[in-house]
Amino acid sequence: MTTAAPQPTERLRQHLAEAMAKEAGSLAFRHTGTEWEHARSEWLAHADAAVNALHRWEQEGTLLRLCVIPSCHRQLNIAEVEPGWLQSSAVGYACPDHAAALWADTEDPRDQHVPQWKRGHTNTRLHCSCGWDAGPTMFRGHGTALWQAHALTMLGLAEDRETVK
Repeated sequence: MTTAAPQPTERLRQHLAEAMAKEAGSLAFRHTGTEWEHARSEWLAHADAAVNALHRWEQEGTLLRLCVIPSCHRQLNIAEVEPGWLQSSAVGYACPDHAAALWADTEDPRDQHVPQWKRGHTNTRLHCSCGWDAGPTMFRGHGTALWQAHALTMLGLAEDRETVK
């Protein structure tokens, strides 16, 4: 038995179709004549497709996660066990290569770069097991981006840039 894809409410459908048409420079919704009906129906079909794609994504969810290291395009399907991938609740998943380089078990904790959020009385900070500290951050994503820059430096992947005077 096949089930039909759910249709968006007419108001949402109309709003999306008009917004997409306007963004594309179409006059389909600026004019009311019957000569524009075909163009309007095309934009309404695009709106239906966009909403249905979002609905499918919400139902199925996405099980793919990218490695937390910028420029690494390896993906993990979290529904399957893949050896070597590690997760940090602070920043996300690291592929086997980066997990081994950053979160390896070594005797010297300064050789590890495991991020962890620490709550203080007045702020929350992202710390690294090596002693690095992001400083007070207002948004989680800001701390994560700072740790990613730290990790790139530790991996030797950060670009050296000369200061322009």
